[in-house]
Amino acid sequence: MEHLFILGIVVTALLLFAFEVVRADIVAIGVTLILLLTGTVTIDEGFSGFSNPAVITVICMFILSAGLIRTGVADYLGEMILRVGGGHPALLTLSVMSTVGVMSAFMNNIGAVAVLLPAMFVIAKKSNYPVTKLLIPLSFGSLLGGLTTLIGTPPNLLCSMALEEAGFRGFRMFDFMPTGLAVMGTGALYMALVGRFLIPERKESDSLTAHYNLEGYLTEVVVPEKSSLTGKRLAEASLWKDLGLTVLRVHRGTSNAFIPTSETVLEAGDRLIVEGNIDQLLKNKDSGALQIYAESKFSDESLIGNNVQLAEVVIAPNSSLLGMSINQGHFRRRYNALVLALRRRGRAVREKFTYEPLSVGDVLLVQGSPKAIGEMVLSEDFLVANRLEHSSHKTRKAPVALGIMILAIVSAATGLLHISVAALLGVLLMVLTNCVRVQDAYSNVEWRVIFLIACMMPLGIAMNDEHAGTARWLAETVVHWTGGYGPLVVMASLFIFTTLITEVMSNAAAAVLLAPIGVAIAVGLGLEPHPFLMAIAIGASTTFLSPVGHQANVLVYGVGNYRFWDFPRVGLLLNVLIFIVTMVVVPKVWPFVSLK
Repeated sequence: MEHLFILGIVVTALLLFAFEVVRADIVAIGVTLILLLTGTVTIDEGFSGFSNPAVITVICMFILSAGLIRTGVADYLGEMILRVGGGHPALLTLSVMSTVGVMSAFMNNIGAVAVLLPAMFVIAKKSNYPVTKLLIPLSFGSLLGGLTTLIGTPPNLLCSMALEEAGFRGFRMFDFMPTGLAVMGTGALYMALVGRFLIPERKESDSLTAHYNLEGYLTEVVVPEKSSLTGKRLAEASLWKDLGLTVLRVHRGTSNAFIPTSETVLEAGDRLIVEGNIDQLLKNKDSGALQIYAESKFSDESLIGNNVQLAEVVIAPNSSLLGMSINQGHFRRRYNALVLALRRRGRAVREKFTYEPLSVGDVLLVQGSPKAIGEMVLSEDFLVANRLEHSSHKTRKAPVALGIMILAIVSAATGLLHISVAALLGVLLMVLTNCVRVQDAYSNVEWRVIFLIACMMPLGIAMNDEHAGTARWLAETVVHWTGGYGPLVVMASLFIFTTLITEVMSNAAAAVLLAPIGVAIAVGLGLEPHPFLMAIAIGASTTFLSPVGHQANVLVYGVGNYRFWDFPRVGLLLNVLIFIVTMVVVPKVWPFVSLK
């Protein structure tokens, strides 16, 4: 019965991850609570994930990554792309993937993508190459680059920690390099020679208003002489409440045009560019309060002027707006800009979009003054897709930040310090040297990921031999069905299963779940577990079949105007190639060795 209970929790969690009924971190918290409430694990075991060295290391890596970003170290690598690969599409693809791969080897995958994402639009414009051809390679390159070092991605650390907890030697800093480079090289060559042709050249409209389908939601109205709105402030006019309209711009007289505020007093003859429910406006056209001025198709020029700009901004991974709607975030008051439209996963959201909870990768079309847009460029809440701006970075601190990162890596690689201690030392030095401010250190940690990892760890404890023994039971079942075909087939089965479940759940959660099972299977076969855990780590980062399998994919999904099926079209063959390379390279680097 215990096995069925544990498997029931696993299956339920997988289904919730897959269908996104509840946020992944909330699912993980629920898993821990069930295990605690049923007495399956003790209180100490239930919260042990938060003190686990792997979790501490992941927290530190978020902060160290922020230090590299803020001091401009990552920017320098981004600038190299155009210089090296600007002349040819294949070379440009290789440059993008190599650069983001190098960055991802030593910093967070999502951070690497976030840093280079705005640069892709600049590179695309200067090289006259579609940005859609660059964004998928950017995301895939970050995932592959993370496979080259112990700190490149959380699954590597978690697999290493699972080895140590089982009494085996964990992976060292550069143990992943031989297999990681083979996989990374295969992926980069595939994307440069084949994959880029499978990415659709879906050119976006030059007009932002057309791209967001705003023409059907914009019209121009006039305040007639005897209107009930004459002399009223916009706050009193209740245009949004009564007609569902937002006033974007006021034309007064022959040349005066401006963005109104809630205190703007309406005058007879004012022409208002409004956005909203035009059908409702037509139904109330006889009320006399407003009259439709002209049936015209609006362009970007209608919404911009000397002191007004349009820009596309992307909700960043660490944005304070995550989970809040535009209304809840008091967007206009907070950023002094107006949100005209929302695009999510390639589609414009029109109906009541200001009430939609915002997610990573959501793209907002905003209107504001150059100063307001400039401040949004510098805000941690957004990535501005159509700009490349780094004026807030302390470039003079770049050598210091780079030196601290190298110190942490060398300390861990040589065994002088445990990886968690080396990373924590690096964080302290980043803060003391002002490469990262204390408040920024906390805000740059992706706490959802931390809670997800820490709260899934008790499930691994519940599956060990000291508790339900489900890991050993599953291992014996797998060995029974596949063990007779040899360890390579067993390793292949683990890789495929890991790859498939990573498409529907966090790669960190997949590693937490499968690493103990991989160790148990290896022991059941009488073999050292390192090659099996290496295959699991690679499989956990092979997230190419779904745009929502990893946040790096989510970021480029909305910005690149992709469709869901664009990812499996490009990623399926890449998955197959990486599977073949893994099956060939891993046993050569990590031979199947009998347990001592």
